[in-house]
Amino acid sequence: MMSSSNSEPGPSLAACGMGSSRPMQLLLFLLLFPSFGQGVPQCPEACKCTLSVNGTSVICGPLDSFPKSFPMDTISISVEYTNLSQLSSDALRGLPNLKELHLAGNRIDSLSPGLLMSTPALEVLDLTGNALTGLPSGLFRNSEALHSLVLKGNKLNTLQVDWLEGLVALNWLDVSENQLQKLPPDLLLNLTRLQTLDLSDNMLLELPSNLLQGLSALKKLHLEDNKLQTLADGTFSTTPYLCHLFLQGNRLDSLPSNIFSNLTELDMLDLSNNSLAQVPDGLLDRVGLPQHQMKDGFDLSGNPWNCDEKLHGLYSWLLINQDRMFFKDKTLCVGPKDQAGQRLLEVAKKRVSPKQ
Repeated sequence: MMSSSNSEPGPSLAACGMGSSRPMQLLLFLLLFPSFGQGVPQCPEACKCTLSVNGTSVICGPLDSFPKSFPMDTISISVEYTNLSQLSSDALRGLPNLKELHLAGNRIDSLSPGLLMSTPALEVLDLTGNALTGLPSGLFRNSEALHSLVLKGNKLNTLQVDWLEGLVALNWLDVSENQLQKLPPDLLLNLTRLQTLDLSDNMLLELPSNLLQGLSALKKLHLEDNKLQTLADGTFSTTPYLCHLFLQGNRLDSLPSNIFSNLTELDMLDLSNNSLAQVPDGLLDRVGLPQHQMKDGFDLSGNPWNCDEKLHGLYSWLLINQDRMFFKDKTLCVGPKDQAGQRLLEVAKKRVSPKQ
């Protein structure tokens, strides 16, 4: 630094320059700060560069091709909502400090297998709203630092295990709004740090029973707006810390009696807008326990509930957890005929003995 604990503040750079010519001041400045004599890194054409103590952040557009000649200290690149359709295999070469790459809203339909080989520090990759139909095998082989991958709104109709190899630090995976119909059972087996998984707005007809195996850190799971009719027994047996589970907007008409038995940490459960007329006794007994009340709540609305004695187990659970029930006025009975149109919660109050 320019001064030490034993030096006086008087003879600073400004003081030394007093009475000197401007060339002499510049020469002294360059002697004290030699890196400035090497020139200021240029910002790519059609881009805006912002310097910080950590490095350079670059925002580009509009453009038709990926920019070139980024500053070597670039930590973030954003090229979004442009006509960009391709990236060459060396597009990110020479950027070892790159941590974030945002490419949302472009027309990218494929990626080179070697695209990320020279960016080992990359932590965030956002490819929302492109035209990807697949990913190359080995794309993430050098992406051990990547923790957030967003593939939302592309044209993926399948996912393959080798597409995700190397993502040992991934904790957020978003593959929503694609065209997924089926998933391989061991797809997520090595994503042991995953905390948020979003598979919503696809066309999934079923889930492999061991899809979530190994995801012991999973906290939030989005499965809404698919075409699921039921869930395999044991689907959530390896996700004990799941806090938020979204299953609304499917075609669920039946559920195994112990499907939620391992989810004692749930704060939010959404089963709305399915085809549930009845559920087995004990289905929710382990959810909303006295020692862990649901913080956010649950939603059972938009189902064709058949409010007879077969729902006795659900009635009892509802009365205990009614304070956390969403859309009570829209959670209605469809049958039997004498109960049609009544609120499920009101029927529960009538059916369950006050002593219970």
